[in-house]
Amino acid sequence: MTLARQLDDLRRQEPGCRLAAFGDLGASIVLRSSSASGHPQEYLDDLCQQARRGFLALDAAARAAGTAAAAPADDVLVLAPGEARLFLRAAGGTGDAVLCVCSDADAATRLAFPARQLLAALDGGV
Repeated sequence: MTLARQLDDLRRQEPGCRLAAFGDLGASIVLRSSSASGHPQEYLDDLCQQARRGFLALDAAARAAGTAAAAPADDVLVLAPGEARLFLRAAGGTGDAVLCVCSDADAATRLAFPARQLLAALDGGV
């Protein structure tokens, strides 16, 4: 199954999901996305940059607190009026990430597990 199809399937699992995307945090670009309405590449890349900044902030906070030995956080949830953005990064520092824009935090929470499964499958080369 193609990545585009997997993102379509992920988005359709949750009625509150408006967009599902796969990006490279290091390059801050979205490589594939699924949405009912089109989004310009700049919007998608801005999401990836926001995810990158969120993970950098979490990592810096963990280092400052002396918890660098603990597993780094693998998700960021950003709440904004009318939407919730869920960012999940792959383990091992590959820079791969799944980015979802949902209607609210409940929808993002429900989508977190299947999004993690997709990311793990992609990280494993499945």
